[in-house]
Amino acid sequence: MTDDTRTLASPEAAAEILARQPDLEQALAYYRNHLASETAIDLSVAENVLLFHHSMKKKIFDNIQLIPERNIQYSPPAGTPELREQVAKLLARAFDVKVVEAKYVFGVAGVASALECIAFALKGADPVGPPLKDGDEVLIPAPYWQGFNWSFQERPKLKCVPVNLPTTGADRYRLTLALLKKAYEDRKAAGRAPRLLVLTNPHNPLGVNYPRALLDEIYGWALKGTDLHIISDEIYCHSQLDSSTTKFTSAVALDAYRTYAERIHVVWGFAKDFGLSGFRTGFVVSKNAAVRDTMLGNNDPAEPTHPLPWFSPFDSLKTYVIQYLLDAPANGPGSGLYTTYAMKEYRTLLNTSFGKVKAALDAAGIEYVHRPGDNAAQFFWLDLTKYLGKRSAHAQEATAGLPDAGPGGLDPDEEWLFRHLAAKPTEVTLLPGGAMHNPVPGFFRLCFTARQPEDVVTAVQRVATALGKLK
Repeated sequence: MTDDTRTLASPEAAAEILARQPDLEQALAYYRNHLASETAIDLSVAENVLLFHHSMKKKIFDNIQLIPERNIQYSPPAGTPELREQVAKLLARAFDVKVVEAKYVFGVAGVASALECIAFALKGADPVGPPLKDGDEVLIPAPYWQGFNWSFQERPKLKCVPVNLPTTGADRYRLTLALLKKAYEDRKAAGRAPRLLVLTNPHNPLGVNYPRALLDEIYGWALKGTDLHIISDEIYCHSQLDSSTTKFTSAVALDAYRTYAERIHVVWGFAKDFGLSGFRTGFVVSKNAAVRDTMLGNNDPAEPTHPLPWFSPFDSLKTYVIQYLLDAPANGPGSGLYTTYAMKEYRTLLNTSFGKVKAALDAAGIEYVHRPGDNAAQFFWLDLTKYLGKRSAHAQEATAGLPDAGPGGLDPDEEWLFRHLAAKPTEVTLLPGGAMHNPVPGFFRLCFTARQPEDVVTAVQRVATALGKLK
């Protein structure tokens, strides 16, 4: 018996399963686990294996006993009061504020569900400002995590509008207030004034922290001069390089939060910093009454509502494991919390992995977008534009079962390069920028925490060899 999870499905059945995944990143995750060869290295999916192998398996999962009876029974869908209190304390430390009140923290099955719940809440009654309606627009700096599309568009019926960051020049891949204002005014002039602004901080895929001064400008403009609500996705907030000179600043730490808190909504989860992506654990931090009623339900006789997380709950099994994680000591009684220890150790692991992979990329002459002093979160944003349109001397080997990019497709040259790298003998999958609404082809996201650093370095060397064969 082995731990190999690959299934013996027909090519037709595998293709159908892949086609039903919500986006290319999720399809590649399935491909990696069930269809790819054992020698393939997948760096396309935003995951983090570093902490599990370092200490989490030994200190947490090896010590979890049989699940008690209370955790096979129903529990509050937005999380128990104890869980919400523990997470509030964790987030207060992460966000560098004195307190995050537990009554404004709500659990749900993953950040995608958290985003969807916020959207539905703002379409409901009394959300502070006019309720959102079908077709209302969401501004998102691009490139961006493709999951925003299905979180906001699939059921809430909003429309995601990319705000394209410049891809050349001094402000290459830099967000500015001017870009957001122009996008907003252009849409408003067309009769489609956006109602939501989404900022991912640290950013995915660029990895950067937004400077506090920039956040002050953006929040001040959006909250004073428009009726926008702002969602701050801070799921990578612990993923910080020691070399970063731009400190992470949470939305709840901004001056604007004291005045406009009901129009600022933060999401976070255990998937990225703690490496528990498969657990689907997300949290909303919001002081908005409509969000609270959506997450907890409302017994108002005039308009009673059921908690929306009932359909994507922070269930009793998640509660048991996550509460154990949050309660566990670092090294025995009196040694402090494991979570505090883990995030300190994770930062060391992250920096080590970043340094090794950066050195490998530099040695191979593979270009990437990263300024000294920037954070990277868990990513390198590779610039492979000079290889577009080139081909190898030998025909590209078929990448049997590799998922298609989806209905929108990719630039043909970008897709060829993606498949060239995924084919034998390279067998390295990177996420094409086209899947993340990058405005130009030729950029790829490499997640350097998806495998141990030695494996990632091997992947970089394979990629360099494959690129060297292109003419």
